[in-house]
This record gives sequence, structure tokens and C-alpha cells, in this order.
Amino acid sequence: MKIRFEEPAHHALRADQSIADFVAALRARPGQWALFGQYGTPGTMRQAAYEIRHGFAKGFAAAQFEAESRSMLGEYRVYVRYVGETGGDR
Repeated sequence: MKIRFEEPAHHALRADQSIADFVAALRARPGQWALFGQYGTPGTMRQAAYEIRHGFAKGFAAAQFEAESRSMLGEYRVYVRYVGETGGDR
């Protein structure tokens, strides 16, 4: 069995934090993934990641952010990173 250890996500969106604050933190650390949120179902998780990737989510400009959805041990998470004006590696 392969075990992966990881540090807690930096700048994870907190309940008392605005989207603008979260986006500013991502822009300050380009290329680094941060936990955006945890969701109740796989469908809502995938929809949130889709809306961020395509610029439909408030505060996230299309092509400037990458978002990935991950299911881990019964948790549904969305991770986001800022890749700049030209987009990231695809």
C-alpha cells in the first residue's frame, strides 16, 4: 500500500473568508494548489470545479484558474490554483 503524506492546504477557504480574499491568496502563490471546499455529493463537487474552470464562479476568471475535483475517503473536495493570464500546463 502506498501512503502519501501531505501538509494541510494553504489558504483554504474558510467560512469567515470572502471569495475575493481567497482569490487574492491564490494570486499571491501562483501554481500552488489550495483546498477550495468540501461538498456533500460528487455531483456538486464536479459542478463547482467546472464553474471555476470556465469562469462561471464569482471571482474566478476563465483560463486564469485551474480546478480539480477529488474524492478521498468519502470526502468530495475541490482544489484550485492560479495559473495566470495565459493558463497553465495542459
